[in-house]
Amino acid sequence: MPKIRPKVALLSVSLCVIVLTLAFMNYYGQVFEPSPILNTNMKFLTIDPTKNITKPYLWEVDVIKGTPDNVSIYQVNYENRPSLAMKIIRSENSSTVWTTVHVRQDLRGMALDAVFRSRTSMWVFPTFPYLYNPDSKNPENTFGIEINDGTNLLWYVFADAPTQVFQLPHHRIVLLQTPLNTWSLRGIDIAEQFRQAGWEKPQSLSFILIIGTTGGHPGTWVGYFSGLNVDIGPLQTESLSLTQRLGLLAGDVLIILGLVALTVVLQRHKPQERIHASRRKGK
Repeated sequence: MPKIRPKVALLSVSLCVIVLTLAFMNYYGQVFEPSPILNTNMKFLTIDPTKNITKPYLWEVDVIKGTPDNVSIYQVNYENRPSLAMKIIRSENSSTVWTTVHVRQDLRGMALDAVFRSRTSMWVFPTFPYLYNPDSKNPENTFGIEINDGTNLLWYVFADAPTQVFQLPHHRIVLLQTPLNTWSLRGIDIAEQFRQAGWEKPQSLSFILIIGTTGGHPGTWVGYFSGLNVDIGPLQTESLSLTQRLGLLAGDVLIILGLVALTVVLQRHKPQERIHASRRKGK
């Protein structure tokens, strides 16, 4: 047992040295950032006095509606999940083509870069099917997420139809099959959809939660959002060269060899101490 303990200690220390070096090489130059979208739980409603409607703190709201239409945004614990409800009531006599509510945040700079290298997910609760013109593919209602860069529109629509993509001029609609009247977690990859559409990365964009309907579909429309999450990857600001990595590993080898030599010396020194001790006792 006494002979085993030094070997176990040597092995443990050697493994620690190697693990620490590999971790250092893996995380070197990485900067971990907070979520580029603020107040992702959409709490703390405030009043927008210009539109006379509530909105989540740090979010903005845009409304398109006719005089007889009614829109509302409110917080509710719906089906055991705290959520943001968005509701529109479209009149048959509305004077606008669309009745919509947008809850948005504008992103640019580092926040935009973070969204483009991350995957975003959200819990959604759609309550109505997606309707569109079968010939032109133009939408007639919507519930989902809009990405607006000022030139192009990217829509993620959550409804119970099969997943498919509609590419219109400057408007790409990604229909994600989502069951109605239940909570579902859905993920989106903004950068990938821009790439597939052939669009360049913009200088700025708006991340928008949207619900809307057109004149052919009056009535009450409501949907629920919850638990927005941006799975942001670390920003790689710099990295080690191959020479630097090999240098670190070579340093580990030298440290381990030094520990081996020290262990051997100590092991040889112990028997000599025992001999001297026994001689002193004999005298």
